[in-house]
Amino acid sequence: LGALPAELRAAVRALVGGLDALFSALGLREESFAVGALSRVIAAELASYAPARNRRRTATSKASVVFVDRTLDLAGAVGHHGDSLAEKILAVLPKLPGHKTDVMVNMVELTALQTTDETCSIIAPGCLAQPNDPAAKALWESFLNLKQKEAVMEARRHLVEAASRENLPIKMSMG
Repeated sequence: LGALPAELRAAVRALVGGLDALFSALGLREESFAVGALSRVIAAELASYAPARNRRRTATSKASVVFVDRTLDLAGAVGHHGDSLAEKILAVLPKLPGHKTDVMVNMVELTALQTTDETCSIIAPGCLAQPNDPAAKALWESFLNLKQKEAVMEARRHLVEAASRENLPIKMSMG
């Protein structure tokens, strides 16, 4: 928490205080899980928050809380000039139900959930942002920062490299 700017530190502390008040009102003893760097900071602050420790001793009900950093949600706020591949992807893919900026990336083609029934609506969710994989992070950054044509060429280069590493046959075309 100490590495964060003062304004963000204050916001995290306010969020932790608000969550503690909510859990107190509900009589909950929470078990926190975190996915992402900021989420870990929030979960750690909640775990070490003195009023929360007292509440957890006396609470009668249990609850699991999952804090998730939503990297992909930030991509829509990066810019709106319409020239990046990320913006095109976010504009073209269908919105994830209940979300404003997150989109559905249907990964069903990469699974064993194949079906010929056109009325079947299996969605195997995927995420375009993979911050723990350096190659995926570099590719996503190219989607955000490069012009569409350059980003497509970069994605093509990554595909060719991955196919070569796995000894997969690849058909090269300029289309």
